[in-house]
Amino acid sequence: MPQLTCRRCRQPLRPIYPGQQEHPLCSPTADGWIPRADVDQTELPGLSGGLGLALELAAVGWHIVPLSPVSKRPLANCPACRDKPAGPPHRIEDCPCLPAGRWCHGVRAATTDPARLTAWWHDEPAAVPGVAAGSSGLVLIDIDTHGDPLPADLATGLLPGIDLAAEPISPHAWRHRALFLDGRDSLQLLAQLRGGPHPWPPGPGHQPVTVATPSGGRHLWYRAPAGNLRQVLSDPAGRHGLAWQVDIKAGWSYGIAPGATTGAGTYAVLAGTVAVPGEIPGWLAREVTRVAAARPTAPSAAPLLSAAGAPGRGVTYLDTVIRRGAARLTAMDDGRKRALSALAYQAGGLLAWAGLTAEHVTPRLIDVGTASGLKPADAARIVRRAIANGIAQPLMPPTAREKRAV
Repeated sequence: MPQLTCRRCRQPLRPIYPGQQEHPLCSPTADGWIPRADVDQTELPGLSGGLGLALELAAVGWHIVPLSPVSKRPLANCPACRDKPAGPPHRIEDCPCLPAGRWCHGVRAATTDPARLTAWWHDEPAAVPGVAAGSSGLVLIDIDTHGDPLPADLATGLLPGIDLAAEPISPHAWRHRALFLDGRDSLQLLAQLRGGPHPWPPGPGHQPVTVATPSGGRHLWYRAPAGNLRQVLSDPAGRHGLAWQVDIKAGWSYGIAPGATTGAGTYAVLAGTVAVPGEIPGWLAREVTRVAAARPTAPSAAPLLSAAGAPGRGVTYLDTVIRRGAARLTAMDDGRKRALSALAYQAGGLLAWAGLTAEHVTPRLIDVGTASGLKPADAARIVRRAIANGIAQPLMPPTAREKRAV
C-alpha cells in the first residue's frame, strides 16, 4: 500500500479516520477542518525530521538552506550547478533558481519563509537543514577533533597570528606536543592567554547553543559580535585561522543545524536556547574579530618556470593570470569557490600554450584557495577538477586573439 502524505505539508500521514487528507495542525483554521478524535496525533509525522527542525529554527530567525545528508554541502538545483559542466560555473546573476524561490548557490538561497521551506523539503525530504551564519546574525565556533598533525612550529602555529614565545605565558603551557590532542586544547590555550582566570562568563546571557558533533567535536553558536565577519578555517600548517583545529563560520558560510541528523550521525544539542543564543565573551569576540574581519592577503609564490627553467612569454602570462586571480580571490567575501574554479579552469586552458603541466600550477592554486578561507580538501577538489576541464578545452593564447581581432 502506498504511503499517504498530507496534502498541505507533503509529509507522511497516518489517518485516524477514513478520508483524512491532512494533519490536524496543518489545517488552515484554528479549530481545523479535521475532527480531533480522542486519539493521540499531536506529533506530526515527518515534522520531527528535517522539515520540522527547519521550521523551528526559521521561526526564531535562523536562515535555513537544504544540505546533502551525505556530503553536508548545499544542494544544487539547476542543471548548470548540479551537473558540473566542463566549463567555468555560470554566474549567480544568470541563475533562474533564486528568483523562482528555488534553492541554489548555497547560502544565497537561505530563508526563514515557512512556505518556501515546506516546498523545498517536499521535493527533497531527506535534506539536512543548514544554517546561514551571516544572515542569521550568528557566528559558529567549530571545534574539531580530527587526527591532524600539529603545526611544525608550535609557537606560531597553535594560535596563528600570535607568537607564543613573545607572550607573557609560561612555555610549559604550549611547548609540549603531548598537551594538544585536538581543537579543544588549542582553544583552551587561547582562553588562558586572552581570557584570564575566568574566560567563560557564567549566566544564560553568555550561553552558546552548544552542539556535540558526530565526530566528537563541538559547535558553539553565538550571536555575531560584528557584521563584517567572514569564514576562516584553520590551516594545518598554522599559517591562518583562530586556533589549531578551530574554525570560524560566519558571513557567507554555514553550519549544520543544531539537532540535525546526517549520514554521519546527529548534531545533538547539549546546552543553550536557539531562540536566544548567547553573547560571545569579550576576549573571544576580540579574537574572532581580529581573525575574521581582516582581509586575507594573497599568498606569495615564486614565479612559474618552464621545464627548461626559463620563463617564456606563455609562462609569464600564466603567472600574471594566477597572481591577479589570487589577489581578487582573497579580497572576496562570497563566491570564492566559483572564483577559484574559474581561475583554475583558465590556468588549465593556458597550460599547453605555456608549455607547462598541471603539476606546475596545482599546488599553487590550492594554496590560493586555502588562503582565501576554503578548506584544503575543497580547494584541492575544485582546483584539480577545473584544471582538468581547462586542459580538455585549451584557451586561445593572447597572440592568436589579437591576430583574429585584426
